[in-house]
Amino acid sequence: MAQNMIKTGRMPVDFFTHSYRISGHVDVRRKTLPDILNDPMTGFLQLEDAYISPIIQPGEITATYAASSIAKDNLTLALVATRDEALSRDQSYGSYAGSYLRKVFLTVPSLEVVGYLRLSARVDMRRLLTSDTEKFIPVLDGRVQASIRQEVVFTGGGVLVNKLHIGAFCLEEEDQ
Repeated sequence: MAQNMIKTGRMPVDFFTHSYRISGHVDVRRKTLPDILNDPMTGFLQLEDAYISPIIQPGEITATYAASSIAKDNLTLALVATRDEALSRDQSYGSYAGSYLRKVFLTVPSLEVVGYLRLSARVDMRRLLTSDTEKFIPVLDGRVQASIRQEVVFTGGGVLVNKLHIGAFCLEEEDQ
């Protein structure tokens, strides 16, 4: 799968709204997915070969489309296969040297997310959640679970969570 992405420049991604999972491919030849999602110059994301399924019935495909657009503000999260796919260019190339991982639990509509934040210093929750620099924050080694059907679980190397949709944001206690 990663080898195919290198050849084509198309990355498979699962996007989640309040009720639906939209799976397809995003063109990442010019920008990484986090850079596309956090780009304030466009409100929509272009998706190729998309199929749509209800979150609570992920095996039931309700529609397929060769090309579609998704309103970025309506996305609750995006799930990608590897950690690197969840990091912006700046995060991938050295600005996070010396960082550490901190376990988090958060909720968005219809879903719970567990994984790790990659931090470079002690976290200030207010600054992290209100920073204008990025709308989507990366949660690494993510586990996404439907809140009303706990048996429905999605996993990936990274989850890009839309801060505007976060209901609860919890940090696990650090070991003393």
